[in-house]
Amino acid sequence: METRPVRRALVLSGGGGRGAYQVGVWRRLQELNWQPDLVCGTSIGSLNGAFICSGWGADDMEQLWYSLHQKRVLRVSVWKRLKYRINTLLGRHPPWPALIDNGPLRDVLAEVLDEETLRQAHPRLTVAATNVRRAMVEYFSAEQLSIEHLLASCAIPVVFPWCEINGELYWDGGVLANTPVFPAIEAGATEILVVMLSPAGGQVTDAPRTTREAVTRMFDLVTLGSSQSLSQALALQYGRDLKAHTRALAESGEVVLGETRVGVVAPRIDPGISSVLDLDPKHIGPRIEAGYRDATEQLAQFSNG
Repeated sequence: METRPVRRALVLSGGGGRGAYQVGVWRRLQELNWQPDLVCGTSIGSLNGAFICSGWGADDMEQLWYSLHQKRVLRVSVWKRLKYRINTLLGRHPPWPALIDNGPLRDVLAEVLDEETLRQAHPRLTVAATNVRRAMVEYFSAEQLSIEHLLASCAIPVVFPWCEINGELYWDGGVLANTPVFPAIEAGATEILVVMLSPAGGQVTDAPRTTREAVTRMFDLVTLGSSQSLSQALALQYGRDLKAHTRALAESGEVVLGETRVGVVAPRIDPGISSVLDLDPKHIGPRIEAGYRDATEQLAQFSNG
C-alpha cells in the first residue's frame, strides 16, 4: 500500500468514558475543514480514531456513543469472575481476572468497523498498546491493524482482560503512552493537534482532601505525565528546552517549533475519576458539547495559522 506524505496529525489521548469529548472536538474540526493525514490513538482515543479513519462524521460517532450504555460494553462479568475463582481453587491457571468482559465491546466493533477498510484508510490510523511482559509500548498501523489491536489498546489493567496477539500480551496503551505523539513526529507531521481528556496542566491545584479526590488526581497525573512526554519528545526532536513553552501551550493551545505547529485541546475542568467508566447517556451529551465548546475556543488561533 502506498504511503502518503503526512502533514497533519491528530493525536487522541485515552480516558474511557471521557472520550465522548473527542466527538465534540471532531465536530468542530469538520466545520473548520481540518482533515488529518494520520490519526494516533490510545485507549478510547484508538476507537475514536478508528471511526474517524473509517470516514465517520461526528453525527455517526455521537449516535454510537449514545448506544454504548444500552449495549452494556462496561458490563461487569460476574460469571467470569466466579469461574476464575473456581479454577483457582482447583489449582488451574485461568486467564487474568478482570472486572469487565470485553466481549460486548468486541461485538460492537466487529459490527460497525471493517478491518480491511481500516487497514487501507486515509487518514492512516496508528494505535498504541502496552506489551505486558516486555514493559514497552508498541504501535500498530496499516496492515497490522485488527479489532483485536483496538481492544488491546483499550484494555485498562484489571478492568478489562489483557489481549493476546501473536503470543504477546497487551494492556491499555495509556499505561505507557496516553498521548501517543511519537508516530506523528516520526511521520514528519508539520501540524500536530493533540486532544487530551484531562486538563493540560500549567495550573496549581489544591491538594486532594478525600480518597476519591486522591484517586482522581492520580489518574490525571498519569495523563499529564503523557503531556510532559509530549514536551520531552518535541524537545528531543527540535533540540530545545520546552519548559518555557509549557504554560503557553496550556493557556493558548499552541506552540510553534521551527516548521512544526503543535496545538492542544483539553478540558478546563477536571471531569473526575468516575467519568472513566461512565457511559450514562445523560452525561454523554454534555461531554460532547464541552469538546465542541473547548475546541471552538482553544483552536481559534491554531485553525487560522
